[in-house]
Order: sequence, then structure tokens, then C-alpha cells
Amino acid sequence: MTFSAIVPLDGLAGYKFLQKTMSQQKALAASDPTNQRLADAFRTRIGSITTAAQLVQDRELLEVALGAFGLSDDIDNKYFVRTILEEGTTSSTALARKLSDQRYTDFSAAFGFGDRTTPRTQLSVFADEILARFENVSVEVAVGEEDETLRLALNAERTMPDVVDSDKKSKTKWLNIIGNDPLRVTFTTALGLPDSIAQLDLDRQVEIFEDKLQQQMGISIDDLAADEHRETLIERYLLRASIEQTDSYSSGSLALALLSG
Repeated sequence: MTFSAIVPLDGLAGYKFLQKTMSQQKALAASDPTNQRLADAFRTRIGSITTAAQLVQDRELLEVALGAFGLSDDIDNKYFVRTILEEGTTSSTALARKLSDQRYTDFSAAFGFGDRTTPRTQLSVFADEILARFENVSVEVAVGEEDETLRLALNAERTMPDVVDSDKKSKTKWLNIIGNDPLRVTFTTALGLPDSIAQLDLDRQVEIFEDKLQQQMGISIDDLAADEHRETLIERYLLRASIEQTDSYSSGSLALALLSG
């Protein structure tokens, strides 16, 4: 991908800029020659794919498929990806269900090779559905090459509604957040929690996240279904991330000064 996102500012100001220019950023991503080639290939050939084995053997299609779910790093792990797809998501023994990262479950369910008699690749709207996700993630990846904090903020803006707007129990929503690496980092930072919380028992993690969200924002996980609450949480994440980066820089400068002295 040769597309470069336009990111003139960092922190909250950078996030607001990206929100205002997102349509232009997406247009730039869509016009990228590599992205155009991949999109054309996916739109042309995905309808002929009826098995996971066929998908993993077509590198261009697999690049789009994995990229749409932020899983591009698995492009060369063909056996792993095939297993995720073939075993589906309905069985408790399915590999996707055993992994802590919710994105694998979403990926497998989206294609439906292991869950349906006829996979979702045969739906007329399927190519548009996956390519829309791929376009969004492509912008986020390009932003991340400039500023990883802003990439996580955009990811949270895009993915949080699907997690918190569901009819699932509050605990399940928290487990889905904890099991989604980018969202977990966003929430951990926004609520001022240490990274070491990930080492705790899952039930204890849920309790801590619930308590911190209530203490700091006066809301529950269900309240994040409202746009204004999600926006506030993302802003808290950006502000805390900026403070952490400033503190880290200041500490590094002090250490360098001491060593120089």
C-alpha cells in the first residue's frame, strides 16, 4: 500500500481533524493502486469461493479478507487461518472461540464457511460488506504508520458500537472488549489502568473495568451505546495517552541529562 494518511496533528486535535477529513482520507485510500487492484480482485473472484481452502490459496483475496478485520499479520499462517474459518463459531470447541482475540470470531462468522451450508461469500452484498471494512481499516493502518494512538482511537470509534449496542449481557460485552486487543488497550488507557491488569482472572478484570468506568465517567458499559459517551471515552483515551507520552519523554530527557552530566 502506497497510500499515506494526512495526519498533521496528534492527540485530540489530530483525532478531530481525522473525523472532519475522513471522507477525503477514504477517497485517497480507495484510489491507491494496490488497494484498487485488491478490491477489483475481491469483487471479481469472491463469488467463486465456496470453501476456506480456496480462500487461503488466493493471496489477493486473503489479503482483503484478513485486512478487513485487522488480521493482516496472519497472511502467511494459512493452516491457522483455514482452521479458524472451517471450524466456524457455533461450536464451543471451535478454534476461534478458544482464542482471546474476538476479531477471529468476527472474521470466521463473517465468511460463514463453518457455520452455514452455503457460505456468506455467495451473498450478493458480501463483496461490498467486506470491502467497506477493508477500506476503513486501510485508513486506520495508514494513520497508524504516522500515529498509533490515533489509529486506536479510530478503531474504537468504528468497532465499539457493535460491541456495546448488542442485546448481550454486560459481562459478555466486557469480555468482548477485553478479548479485542485494540479495544482493550483503548479502555485500559482511558480508565488509567496498568497493562498488568491483563494478567488477572477474566472475572476480576471485568469487575475492575466496570468499577473504573462507573467511578470515572458515572456510566455503565450499556451507556456506551450512546454516541456522546463513546466519544467522551475516546477523548479520555487520547488525553491520557498524550500525558503518558509526555511523561515518558520527560523521563527520558531527564535520564539523558543525567547521563550526559
